[in-house]
Amino acid sequence: MKFQADREVLSDAISFVVRMLSPKPQLPQLSGVMITAENNQVVLSVFDYEVAAKVEIAAAVDTPGKVLVQARLLAEIVSKLPADTVSFNLTESRLGLSSGSSKFTLSAMSTSDYPDVPQIPTGGSKISASDFAHSVAQVAVAASREEVTPVLTAVMITASAKELTMVATDRFRVAVKSLPWQGSASDKEILIPAKVLQEIAKTFANQGDLEVSFSSSDRELVGFSAGSKSVSTATIKGKYPAVLQLFPSATDHFAILKTHDISDATKRVALVVDREKPLRYKFSDSELTLESIGSDVAEASEQVQCSLNGEETVVSLRPQFLSDALSGIDGENVKISFTQNPSNPNKPGPVLITPSSGDANYKYLLQPNLLVS
Repeated sequence: MKFQADREVLSDAISFVVRMLSPKPQLPQLSGVMITAENNQVVLSVFDYEVAAKVEIAAAVDTPGKVLVQARLLAEIVSKLPADTVSFNLTESRLGLSSGSSKFTLSAMSTSDYPDVPQIPTGGSKISASDFAHSVAQVAVAASREEVTPVLTAVMITASAKELTMVATDRFRVAVKSLPWQGSASDKEILIPAKVLQEIAKTFANQGDLEVSFSSSDRELVGFSAGSKSVSTATIKGKYPAVLQLFPSATDHFAILKTHDISDATKRVALVVDREKPLRYKFSDSELTLESIGSDVAEASEQVQCSLNGEETVVSLRPQFLSDALSGIDGENVKISFTQNPSNPNKPGPVLITPSSGDANYKYLLQPNLLVS
C-alpha cells in the first residue's frame, strides 16, 4: 500500500474516527484504525462491536492495500506533522509515514481477530445537525449513569413521519425534546446509549444536514451520516419506562424568572453544600430565596426577582439537576411550574421546567422523590 494525502484532511478524518473508539476495547485490535486505499480514495474505519465509524478522503493512491494500526497514536502523529502532505508506504508489516523531514514507522496490527464490520444503515431522513446536537445535549444529561439498569443509561428516540422525539430519565428527572423532521410513514422506537449519542451529536454538530437511518435487519442499528462521514451504533434492548405520562397536561401554579439569574444564584449557593445535598427554594410574589441546607461548614443564601402565579411555595432541589435543566433553556426567561403530589397533598409534587416562551418542544421534570420539604 502506498498513497499520499493532505495532512489537514487526513488529521480531521482520523480525529473523527478516534472519537468513536471505545475507551476500553474488548480486544487490542479494536483500538486500531483500518486504513483501506484504492481508486484514489482512502477509507478510515473503526469498530468495537457496538459502534462503527468510517470516513472517506481523496488521496493519490499508487498501490492499493489495507492495514490496521494504533488509532490514537496515528492521530497524535498526523496532527503534529510539519508539511502539508503525508506519504504512507506499507512494507510487509511496517507502515511508514513521512511529511517534510519527519519520518515515522508503525507496526501493523494483526487482523485475524478483527470482527466483520456491519453495513452502516443509509437511506434515512435528514435533520439539521446543529439542531440535533443541541437537542441531544438538552436531553441526554438526564440519562442514568448507573449500569445496573441499562435501559436508563439510554436515550429513547421515537421517530414518526413528522417528528423525532428524545426522552431520557434516571428516575429522578425526565427530559424530553421533539424535533420536526420528514421520516418514514412507520413509527420507530429505539434506545441508544446516552454517552454514544452525545459523542455522535458533538461529532456531527457542524456538518449541515445529518441523515438518520434505521436498519431493517435483525440486528437493530442506527446510522448517522453527513458528507463523507458515517457512524452506526447498536441499540439497547429492553422496555423503557412510561415516563411521558408523568408530565402534567396543564399547570396554573408557576413562577417566571430570568434564566441566568436563577442559574448563577444556584451555582453560587451550591458552593457550600455537598454535591448530593439539595438547596431550599422559596418562591414568593416578587422574589425567589435560595438557601443552603444542613451544612455545618458554611451557609449561603441569595435572592433573585421572580413573578409568581399562585401561592407561595417552598421546594428543595438538588442544584446540579436544576442547573442541568436550566442549561437546556435557550430563552431569556424560564418557567418553573408546580404540581400536586398525587400520593401526599402536604408535600410538593413534580416541578416542571420549560422555556417561558419560544421552544415549546423542550421540557424537564424533577420527580417528587427528588424533592424534600
